[in-house]
Amino acid sequence: MRRPLGLLLSEAVDREQGERIDAVAAAAGVPLRRWTMSRAADQLAAIDLAFFSRELYEGSSLRKPGPASDAFFALADAAPHLRWLHVCSSGLDLPQYGPTLARGVRVTGSSGTTAVPIAQNVLAAVLAQSRGFTHWLQAQREHAWRPLVGAGRPRDTAGQRAIVIGAGPIGCEIARLLGLVGFHTTAVRREARPTKPFDETVAFDALDALLPGCDWLVLALPLTDETRGLIDARRLSLMPPTARLANIARGELIDEPALARALQDGRLSGAYLDAFGEEPLPAGSPFWSLPNVWVTPHNSSASQGHERRVVDSFLAELGSWLRMQPTSPL
Repeated sequence: MRRPLGLLLSEAVDREQGERIDAVAAAAGVPLRRWTMSRAADQLAAIDLAFFSRELYEGSSLRKPGPASDAFFALADAAPHLRWLHVCSSGLDLPQYGPTLARGVRVTGSSGTTAVPIAQNVLAAVLAQSRGFTHWLQAQREHAWRPLVGAGRPRDTAGQRAIVIGAGPIGCEIARLLGLVGFHTTAVRREARPTKPFDETVAFDALDALLPGCDWLVLALPLTDETRGLIDARRLSLMPPTARLANIARGELIDEPALARALQDGRLSGAYLDAFGEEPLPAGSPFWSLPNVWVTPHNSSASQGHERRVVDSFLAELGSWLRMQPTSPL
């Protein structure tokens, strides 16, 4: 006889999604018992898998876990038989995942669950800045009637080039939306194999040659030892002064002081920044006050459907995991 596998999860997910979780386990033919955080402290040896759901991340920033996150991982890290953890984020570089990864537990992310809202934010910022809204909004603040005329009028988006570094679900959705409004999209990734919906795909070693013809550089790639500082002062200097940059990935991908100087000096036209090396962004950061920079507080994925998509991602992974893994003996 085998004991049921034990799942650590939040009270909210247990209450709202318990029946769906049980149905997935039943379909896989594996007995599963749900342990909410309030009941798990005395049952840690019974926990085999855990789900860090989206609402538990509330109150956290990228590098600073919040109270609910701390409470969840205090239990997960103390569960001696934990074998699998599914998390709400796409990336696995949050500090609270470190102990779990260090002890060899399998960790899976919710890749793709934020692709649509993030890509919509990028499209909104790219279109607004490309169409002149930075100018018009500043004029509005000054109560000035200041039309764009002559050579100051926006260029047509048709034919402009957007270079998107990263061709995962987020990068691909960004390319799809930008393509709809006329941008020529180029993916930069490890291998130069064709990737839909991009117009072309190149490898990282071709990036420098592309930057002088870039209108928008969009960062949508993971932070790794190889990508840290990828966009440095030298690469920024290769971009034309009419170019702009969007970062919805990680702040450490960019030399932020070099980016601030390029924007202040007019060597770049603008930026949309949702991720920063230090979060929350310090009050003294120049990015707050530069008129050609739009800041969002690592919030481009904000969407009322996010929690449900994360649960759907977990349930899909759960079914696969249960079919592969034997239950634990008594």
